[in-house]
Amino acid sequence: MRRIGIYGILSVVLLGLIGCAPGKSDKEESVRLYKEAIVLLGSDSVTIDDCLAAQRLLEQALDADSENIDVYFGKVLNELNLWRPDSAYRTASAAIEKIGETGKNRMKAYFYTVKGFIAYDRGDEADAEKQLSEALSLYESYLTEDPANMDYLLNKSVLLSGLEGKQTALDFIAKSPLKEADKQALIHSLSEFEFRQFGETWRAKHDALVANGQTETNTISNTFKK
Repeated sequence: MRRIGIYGILSVVLLGLIGCAPGKSDKEESVRLYKEAIVLLGSDSVTIDDCLAAQRLLEQALDADSENIDVYFGKVLNELNLWRPDSAYRTASAAIEKIGETGKNRMKAYFYTVKGFIAYDRGDEADAEKQLSEALSLYESYLTEDPANMDYLLNKSVLLSGLEGKQTALDFIAKSPLKEADKQALIHSLSEFEFRQFGETWRAKHDALVANGQTETNTISNTFKK
């Protein structure tokens, strides 16, 4: 393969035997716990203690309903904020397993993307290519149904740039069904980011949490678009 390029994004495999589907009360409890965690992580003054408390809530939410994909999404983000990339990789893997091969939940592409960027940060180029290629394939399928979706177009452009080169991404943007102003916006966004920024950004957020007690930016925002 062509060596993965430098351009990139903006900013426990839970396998086991499931005896039965969660009841309504379990589902409601999972949603309640997830919302409590998001309140902690959605503040403009998130602390490391908030993230640790949110992690406990998210784990409880999955215990209540292991099918709640939103919880996996929040847990991956929080594990990155705590800079636990191995745990985030496993959580993303578990989410993909829960969604299944034929599952239509479009967060699947996000989970593959996170796995790919973690692999890239580890220096595992083969796994990075595997995971990011899966994400790229999914975004291509999403765009067949929603060809002018800016988030999907940006995400595909980013992945194309890293996997096949920047010129391939620029050619793709040029052929997209967007107005010229929107195309230029995509090109600008594409030019601002590199794959290596994934690890750098999340390490910096974690260091800020530990050193200063809070991050300068919202934990949930400024992440790869779902």
